[in-house]
Amino acid sequence: MSENLHMHDGADYRLAEAKISWRDNVIRADSYDDVYFSVEGGLGESRHVFLGGNNLPVRLQNISHFTIAETGFGTGLNLLAVMAEMHKFPALQLDYISFEACPLEVDDLERAHAPFGEVAAYAKALRDALPPRWHGTHMVPLLDGRVRLHLIYGQAEDMLAKMDFRADAWFLDGFSPAKNAAMWNKNTLAHVGRLTRQGGTISSFTVASGVRDTLQDAGFIVEKCPGFGRKRHMLTGQKPLVTPKVTTSTRIKQVAIIGGGIAGASIAAGLNRRGIAATIFDSAERLAHGASGNRMAVQSPRLAVDHNVASQLSTLCLSFAARLSDTLDCSVAKQVISLDWPHREAVRQDKFRRQFWPTSLMRFVDATEASALSGIALPLGGAVHDYGRIINPVKYVERLAKGAALALATKVTDVSRLDDQTFHMNDDRDITYQAVVLAGGADMTDILKLMHKSGIPVEITSGQVSHIPSNSGLKPLTAGLSFGGYLTPVDEGFHELGATFDRTAAMAVTDEGHGHNVGLLPKGMAGLIDASNVSGGFTGRVSQRASTPDRNPIMGHLADHIYCLGALGARGMTFAPLLGDMLAAEIADMPVSLARDIRHALDPFRFRMR
Repeated sequence: MSENLHMHDGADYRLAEAKISWRDNVIRADSYDDVYFSVEGGLGESRHVFLGGNNLPVRLQNISHFTIAETGFGTGLNLLAVMAEMHKFPALQLDYISFEACPLEVDDLERAHAPFGEVAAYAKALRDALPPRWHGTHMVPLLDGRVRLHLIYGQAEDMLAKMDFRADAWFLDGFSPAKNAAMWNKNTLAHVGRLTRQGGTISSFTVASGVRDTLQDAGFIVEKCPGFGRKRHMLTGQKPLVTPKVTTSTRIKQVAIIGGGIAGASIAAGLNRRGIAATIFDSAERLAHGASGNRMAVQSPRLAVDHNVASQLSTLCLSFAARLSDTLDCSVAKQVISLDWPHREAVRQDKFRRQFWPTSLMRFVDATEASALSGIALPLGGAVHDYGRIINPVKYVERLAKGAALALATKVTDVSRLDDQTFHMNDDRDITYQAVVLAGGADMTDILKLMHKSGIPVEITSGQVSHIPSNSGLKPLTAGLSFGGYLTPVDEGFHELGATFDRTAAMAVTDEGHGHNVGLLPKGMAGLIDASNVSGGFTGRVSQRASTPDRNPIMGHLADHIYCLGALGARGMTFAPLLGDMLAAEIADMPVSLARDIRHALDPFRFRMR
């Protein structure tokens, strides 16, 4: 054990900083000695090279969905040019997948956007919605969800290898091949070819012979075209149609979701963003009746010193969930402090201190700083998660489910197929669904049996939270605290303190459960709570939760037009919003931009495969 104590010391999980300068008010990348866009007119260049080069003004007419991918996000100017065109295509749903190794700071983006007044409103909306600078895929809904920006932070040549989407058009927009060879090498452009649909196109400002040859090797027919400004030429290309496009499936129009908690609501929200109707079925009389129905809940990451797949998934889900909670006005507190308690957590966080993490994901404070941030006297310091949230989970679920039809107080006892793509619920022949999603939380085991699905081990446990009357010592608390348990700020006179972990899945609120929760508090904090009157002053709530043996959720395809999202454990409010959106994309046959290793870690049948 001791010889591995420092195994990951010095590990750096931060993104590289963009090294930039300004000349004549034009932003330059000093690392590549190149400009981000043409000094003769960046917006005009974007429209000529990328929109025009891919014939988008014609191709986007009279279609419902299109996918654009881009090898360098830079200032986002190409995206702004696309957003400015979207009013011409009111029926269009657009996925925009962009890779960026060194994201710019918001202040630099604002300065770069300043000359382009005609897209100022779109530029501000983009800057306001940008995710934190953490490695991996970040989902950013824009234009009321009609545009979905998949912003993938990391080296494009590495991240492309992990992706499995299909693009209709590519904006090849790295810096000059002579100065950024990795962006244009054989492996990178081979993945561009792999990730392009038959008939898909590419365009680029460069006509370097090496790039032309490599794109041809990747399967494109390329040609020179008139360039922009002083550049005589630019490059366009198309991946030939090898086989005629045949559409045999019926477009998904209506989806049945079994489960009215955070998983079901998140899927419904993702479908709604993509123009697909959803009906949520639940046996309870209201949404968020189960584990999603606590008075308050925590959104926070679960990080690992090797930042493994589960750790990466945790950060990506937090990025989306916290930003969405703020947007929906469901955040009660906008910070969570993970205290150095108990001992095993202190040891783990001491390892984190010897590493390098994005400060917006995790930064460390002593007891004095932690007390100042939280508003109450704390006996020890810990890790601050600035994207951690304490949220109102019931409001969160209800607002995510807005737009879905509700079939509450309706227990699903039968799901029957009329044909390969048509389902009826409870033998109701009046309404048909083209897909069914199992999102039943603690009922997942029963629902899987109902659908005759096996090989997916799900464990059901229960947890009791205690509702603690506020007092003068606790009332000033403004941040969420995590310490093996958790403590929230006050809401309507009570704090949430939790939680027990009962493998018997018992459902009774007990004084022993309250005592357990109080016992989780760090030394020096127990005195903040009067535990002498547990029976008279404490109330609580017990709910059941589902998890898997490896503690990762399950998400994905179970059978033809049958899907699932569940086993979220105690982190449903963190996991479900992004995973629900990605599952909705899979159902709609739209891009899922999670890396392949993360998708494998979520596969419902991964245990059978092992």
